[in-house]
Amino acid sequence: MQKNLSLANQLIATVPPQERARLLDHSELVELELHAMVCTAGEISGHVWFPVEGFVSVILPAPAAAMVVAQVGPEGMFHTSAVLDVERSAFHARVQAAGRAFRMTRTCLQQHLLQSPCLREVLNRYADVRLSQLAQQTVCINHHSVEQRLARALLMTRDRLASNEIFLTHEAFSLMLGVRRESVTQAASAFQRRGLISYSRGYVMLLDEAALESVVCSCYAADLSTYERAFPGARAIGATRPEVPVFSCCEDSPAAVTSR
Repeated sequence: MQKNLSLANQLIATVPPQERARLLDHSELVELELHAMVCTAGEISGHVWFPVEGFVSVILPAPAAAMVVAQVGPEGMFHTSAVLDVERSAFHARVQAAGRAFRMTRTCLQQHLLQSPCLREVLNRYADVRLSQLAQQTVCINHHSVEQRLARALLMTRDRLASNEIFLTHEAFSLMLGVRRESVTQAASAFQRRGLISYSRGYVMLLDEAALESVVCSCYAADLSTYERAFPGARAIGATRPEVPVFSCCEDSPAAVTSR
């Protein structure tokens, strides 16, 4: 059962089968409970997680206002600090959508990284993706409207949940966008009037995804392209398609990803 579930996590699925099996032998499948704080900034993180369902918000704490700087779902892992051999995390990590994840001790992951050049390349590529997307978010905040950024947050969340139903509050979206809750309400109301979404407290239904994709800023496509460049041929986040060959760092051990 765990080996099938692992294919829902893009990074683990990218690793060749034998190395994937070794990873799973040293991991456990755990529940990520809604709103649980997986990590607090400044603490030593003893584990890393590879989500197979739901997603976690990575939050930068700040004196004036905290802000979500990344979402991590089945396409990724946290904490990347372990990959970079940084002992303490600079971010909070909070479960925003409940699900399950493979959890491994930090020490165990670092042992695997020493033994497996392939795994090290996969996770180094992912760490680079995260850095690139963080830079893209900086551009987004400074150059795009609240409506464009809300469309991006909605589509990013849809992709990770593989659903057009989103159970998040305006407060959660305000942390993602770095704006006041009132600004989120104004943008969401505009979308609802135009028939793009329907929302009530803590719930959003995406009614016209094509229209949202026409509104969203270029940062959404840029984020997807960044991931695709790092992992050529990898299935799109949240997409379902037949098994296809994907990026392989080991030519003699090609990996494949199957749909969930």
